[in-house]
Amino acid sequence: MSATNVFKYPDTNSSRAGIEFLNRKFENQKIAIIGLGGTGSYILDQVAKTPVKEIHIFDADVFQLHNAFRSPGAVSSEKLETEIGITKVDYYYGIYSNMHAGIKAHTKYVTLKNVNELKDFSYVFISLDKNEVRYNLTKAFLKMGVTFIDVGIGVNKADDCLNGAVRVTVGSSEKSDHLDSRIGAFESDENEYNNIQIAELNCLNAMFAVVKWKKLSGFYQDIKHEHNSLFLINTNKLLNEDNPA
Repeated sequence: MSATNVFKYPDTNSSRAGIEFLNRKFENQKIAIIGLGGTGSYILDQVAKTPVKEIHIFDADVFQLHNAFRSPGAVSSEKLETEIGITKVDYYYGIYSNMHAGIKAHTKYVTLKNVNELKDFSYVFISLDKNEVRYNLTKAFLKMGVTFIDVGIGVNKADDCLNGAVRVTVGSSEKSDHLDSRIGAFESDENEYNNIQIAELNCLNAMFAVVKWKKLSGFYQDIKHEHNSLFLINTNKLLNEDNPA
């Protein structure tokens, strides 16, 4: 499937702007998104609008009411009532396959037992809330030589408001010595993220990750080549960290 037929309808803006050659940087890519929660669903929303060859989405969870408040668009109450038990991957496949012909839904978790199935992917987005699983998967991808982009949000109470950070971390054959200090293997009791709806941070986290992926693909210019970036909410600072030597 090529960039000329991966979409169900034409991308007229790219042809109008004369930048079709940039889209060709994506057309043979095979992308995986592990986790279709708040951030993962926004990643899918953006990747589905690029002419990548395939987008594989992995999650075994059911789409629930709280997911409707931290995902793109708006699901109807009728759909929530009539499609009880629909999985996240099937729900999002039903939406984004209307646009992109290369979406493949996998109703399962990615674990160390099946991670080898992803050895031929161009890039993998990891959007999980279980640190131990995330950590183990990153080690497996490094062994397979698969470049991954891991996302994370840390939020906690600060007096009568919220504070925290949004993180994007890249692991690749080019650089991996930073990962142990950036992606922890243990769970934190201080993160309030799962108990509150902060879809704007999910969206922001996803957009940072997608921009980084597009830099890695040569679509956007990348001067710093950072492998870890951190957006601090209360100071509005974006930090570039862990540049290749």
